[in-house]
Amino acid sequence: MTNRSSTAVLSPAELSAALRRVADGRTKDVKADHLEVLFAMGLAVLDQNGRASLTIDGQQRLRAALAAQAPR
Repeated sequence: MTNRSSTAVLSPAELSAALRRVADGRTKDVKADHLEVLFAMGLAVLDQNGRASLTIDGQQRLRAALAAQAPR
């Protein structure tokens, strides 16, 4: 299996799921290559304890993704 490039694009569903899992503290449930893409996009960072957390941009992207999925 080849690793995904850190510049590869995630599908909207993959991006939303990865952002949601990081926000919920379930980083272990995020595929490593998806996490690398989030880091490369500036949507997530590692804190001083080595845990992934969303940046402000990541939080905004997650809110937008959740709003787009909300029933109308």
